[in-house]
This record gives sequence, C-alpha cells and structure tokens, in this order.
Amino acid sequence: MAEFTGERVIPGLVDADLFNEHVSRYKFAARLIPKGGAILDLGCGTGYGTVELSGGTSIVGADVSAEAVAYARANYGREGVTFLEASCEALPLTDHQFDLITCFEVIEHLENWRGLLAEAQRLLRPGGRFVVSTPNKAYYAETRGKTGPNPFHTHEFEYAEFESALKEYFPHVRIWSQNHAAAIVFAPPTPAGAVLEASGSRVPEDSHFFIAVCGAVQGGREEVFAWVPESGNLLRERESHIAKLEAELARKDQWLNQALDAHAALQREHEGTVLELRAKNDWATDLNAGIAERNALIVSLQQEAAEQLAWVHELKARIADLEQDLVSSQTGAAELEADVVARTNWARHLETQLNEKIAHVRLMMAEQAEITGALERSRDAIVQLQAAVAGLREERRTAANSRWLRLGRTLHLGPDLRTPQE
Repeated sequence: MAEFTGERVIPGLVDADLFNEHVSRYKFAARLIPKGGAILDLGCGTGYGTVELSGGTSIVGADVSAEAVAYARANYGREGVTFLEASCEALPLTDHQFDLITCFEVIEHLENWRGLLAEAQRLLRPGGRFVVSTPNKAYYAETRGKTGPNPFHTHEFEYAEFESALKEYFPHVRIWSQNHAAAIVFAPPTPAGAVLEASGSRVPEDSHFFIAVCGAVQGGREEVFAWVPESGNLLRERESHIAKLEAELARKDQWLNQALDAHAALQREHEGTVLELRAKNDWATDLNAGIAERNALIVSLQQEAAEQLAWVHELKARIADLEQDLVSSQTGAAELEADVVARTNWARHLETQLNEKIAHVRLMMAEQAEITGALERSRDAIVQLQAAVAGLREERRTAANSRWLRLGRTLHLGPDLRTPQE
C-alpha cells in the first residue's frame, strides 16, 4: 500500500469529508464527458477519481509517481482504463486526442505550471474541455494558520491570477467556486428523482477552491452543481465525531491527571533535590573554605621550605669550607706529627748519649775535676733537653686536644697524638 503523507489522497486512509471533497470534482467533470469521448486525467494519483470518469470510451490516468501509478493499476485497472507514469509537463501522447482533460489539485505542486497548461492545450481536441482546480491562496493560507505554508506546494493562485494564467492558453475560461457547505437532505426509501435548491457562493474570491472549465470554444451552461454523498450526513458525522472527541478528551483527562500526579511527585522529588543540593552547596562552601586554608598553609610551607632550602645550601657551603679547613689541618697535623716524631727521636738519641755520658762520668770519676765544667754544661744541656721534651710533649698534647684532630679521630682520619695515659 502507498504511504500516506497527508497530501496524496488514498482511499481508506483519509476521512470521509476530505475524500468526498476530492471525488466531488470528478463528479462535476463527469457531466462534461461527450458520448464516446476520450478522457485524460492528469495527476491521477492513486486512480480513485479516474474510474469516476467511466462515461468515456477510453480513459488515461497519468502521474509522475511510480508508486501511485502502481497502486492505481493494482486497485483500479480495468478494461478501457490505462495508467501511465509520466510528467504532466511532458506526456508521450499525440496532439489533439482527448475530448476531456482533468487536472485536480496538481498545478500548485509544479514549478513549471505553464508547461502543464501548454500540454493540456496541445492534447485537447478543438471542441474539448480542460477542467482544472486549485486551492484559493488567500483562504488556504488563512486555514493553515500557525501551521505555515504547505511544503508540497510550489505556486498557489488567487482568483485573478488563476483566471489570467488560464486565458493565456484557452480563449474561453469559466471558473466555479468550490465550497464545502452543509445541506439538509430529505430522502424517501426509494427515491424517484432529486430536486436541488442551491444558490452557491457569489464571491469567488472567498471560495475554498477554484475549478475552471477551459476550451477553445464556448459551450455548456453555467449551472450550480452540488453533490451530496451518502456519507454526507453531517449531523450524524458530527455527533459521532463529538463522541470520539469526548472519549479522547476523557482519555486525555486521565492522562492529564496521571501527568499531574507525576508532576506532583516530580515536584516533591525536586524539592528534596533542592534541599539536598543546598546541603551539598553548604558542604561545598565549607570545603572550599578548608581548601583555601590548606592552600594558604601550603603557600606558607612552601615559603618555609624555600627558606630551609636556602639554609641547607648555606650549610653545605659552610661544610665545604670546613672540609677544606680540615684538609688543611690534616696536612698541618701530619707535618707537626712528623716534626714531633723527629724531635722525639732526637730526644731519645740525646737521652742515650746522656746515659752514655753518665756512665762515662761514673767511670771517669777520677777525671771528675777535669770534666766538671763539661758535666755542668752537659747538665745544662740536659735541662734544656728536658725543657724541650716537656715543650714537645705539651705541643703534642695541645695538638692531640685540638678541635680538628678530635674531629679527625671522630671521623677516623689523621694521626692519634694522645699518649697512652690519655
């Protein structure tokens, strides 16, 4: 089945009023079919209206939509009826072969609407009729209101423009207004005839649709035509429609109540969320204050760390200086130790000589008188040596107790000048 877009009429997929509105145009045109005439239905769509023109010997329905043509062939194909897939502006048909050409609600869809009128002129026989309809631009725009322009329409016409455009191609143009009007119908069970009393609209510029009968020659009477379909009981349809609306309104009221309950629940949930959000905002404020305090503390600690780092650098520099002084002190201590060792050896050597001299003095008591002077000198030398030894020992003790040698002993560096008693 073809897809219903809201623009193309598909039987069974549109409401009765809209369907009857379209079928009525074919009912209007069917009165103009000459006996045994050839008929062309331009923009036939799904083909429901083409078969309404069955008074002719042959009927051709043409439409640019392959889907619509396939639907028409499947649902309305029969003897004498042909459906053709072709553009209304360029049809593969020979000139002047149709007595009646219809084209309903098509011209407003075409950008090249003049091509449509030119094709209708080419295909129409000299005494034939071209019946074409289109919505009144002014009324159509008013009825669509906030919906806006019809996206399927390319060019819409007002009365004067429509009449002027048709007269460019056809010498004789008569325009009827088409309006959907309520009617009161009195009908017996088995009607023997029909009597119609209808005035119709006398202001074509205000009509819903324009339907024009065009031709090369003038012909036919300008009569009011009204068609009342079997489904045209508007009161019953309205009552049925009202009942449907009331049922729909009850459903919508139920949906509304459910929506209101859901909204109330959402409102309560929203209020709880707001309270929770406020609590979280307060917590976030306290947290931000704590973060600010911690950031200030971090800045303070960073400054203190920078100061400590500067102090460490300074301390390292001082340690480097002390290490250099220690190396120098160690060098001096080594030299002093070597000197002390040399002096100690010299003192021991002197002590040995002294002992030898004492022994010699004892052995040479006889020579005491002669060597007294030498002895006295030797004693003076001994005193001097003893003083020197004492001085050396004092220097050694002083060196051993020096800050640098004590630091060296702690670090296990340099000589240990302490005496065994120490």
